[in-house]
Amino acid sequence: MMSIRYFLWVLVAALAFFGVYLIWSGQSMSATPAANRNPSPNAVPANVTIVPASLTKDGMPAKLGALSLTQSAIGASALAEFAQLHGKGFDLVGGYRADYADGNGKATLWVGQAKDASVAQAMLDAMAQKIGPNNAMFQNLQPLDISGRTLYEADGQGQKHFFYAVNDKIVWLAADPVQAADVLHSLWSAVK
Repeated sequence: MMSIRYFLWVLVAALAFFGVYLIWSGQSMSATPAANRNPSPNAVPANVTIVPASLTKDGMPAKLGALSLTQSAIGASALAEFAQLHGKGFDLVGGYRADYADGNGKATLWVGQAKDASVAQAMLDAMAQKIGPNNAMFQNLQPLDISGRTLYEADGQGQKHFFYAVNDKIVWLAADPVQAADVLHSLWSAVK
């Protein structure tokens, strides 16, 4: 009788462990569209595996998906580019711009460092509000909730654009539509 109880106990424990594992692994990268989301025709697939990018000595991803780093600006020169794009009021303490390409596509990554996480979140909110629904340069602005982080997606200038805040960083990625999903997924956990 003791061996049957032991066997049943081991079986129940194994099933419970397996059930918890399935629940955890199924929710680790669920992309849930925000309320009333109308997906764009070339929307990024929701259920994919994230393979993080390896970083250069300067902290930039060496590759994004199949795209390799071709050119970059860091520090003061990157901040000057950010100021040229956004004008005054875009208060960053550091950052970089990185260009990626291969024979089939290209992407540009901008990462700005704010004073702290609350400032980064405020900048993200301001960017989303400025783009809004009637922007001439960017269309189809859609907020997504991915693993508890808000990411915005938009179309513009022949590319997919994604922007989000992570800790004290503001991340903006512009990628050719064919490469966009792979590029975003390799970037997702690279910037901390």
